[in-house]
Amino acid sequence: MINVLIADDHQLLIDGIKTVLEEVEDISVVAEASNGYKVLEKLESGIQVDVILMDINMPLLDGLNCTKMVVKKFPDVKVIALSQYDEKRFVKQMVKNGASGYLLKDTAKDILVKAIKTVHGGEKYFCERLSLRLINQELKMQDTKALFPKLSRREVEILRLIGKEYSSQQIADKLFISFHTVESHRANLMFKAGVKNTAGLMRWAVENDLLD
Repeated sequence: MINVLIADDHQLLIDGIKTVLEEVEDISVVAEASNGYKVLEKLESGIQVDVILMDINMPLLDGLNCTKMVVKKFPDVKVIALSQYDEKRFVKQMVKNGASGYLLKDTAKDILVKAIKTVHGGEKYFCERLSLRLINQELKMQDTKALFPKLSRREVEILRLIGKEYSSQQIADKLFISFHTVESHRANLMFKAGVKNTAGLMRWAVENDLLD
């Protein structure tokens, strides 16, 4: 039997998932939680949980940070993100924090069941629609990167400071280099990115996952 905990701040969604999973013989919903703190409370109480269906956007403690805490404190528990967000940054952050899968909230019953069984078995699972979107984004990023030389470590450092809204003078002071050196790096970055201004440079940096 696979014991599941549903974490979401919408009771209607929890009730809907419970109804769906009640029809599956080898899956049992043993707990529910409306925020990340309650997830941790349930786990710390000793309830046997194998898989958590984790909403990203919850009050008090969201699913992103809760996932990181669950994976650290309860490494045997698998987490599947169940979210309305299909943006790469959310998927990437959930995976980085230890999630074993990512599903959208309009996922069909058979996909939900397959995902639960797959991650319980020690593998990763991402819904097909989401995977195709991410693959397309990744291909776009690779095509963009192929057009430009790799950035030096100093260029990446300066790019990230620009992303934090540091001025050229502030960057110069922080890195102990001259203002003109920073301006030169900034110009080189824009040339490599093929953009005309800082806004374009930041957009390019985000698309290529170059910012912290």
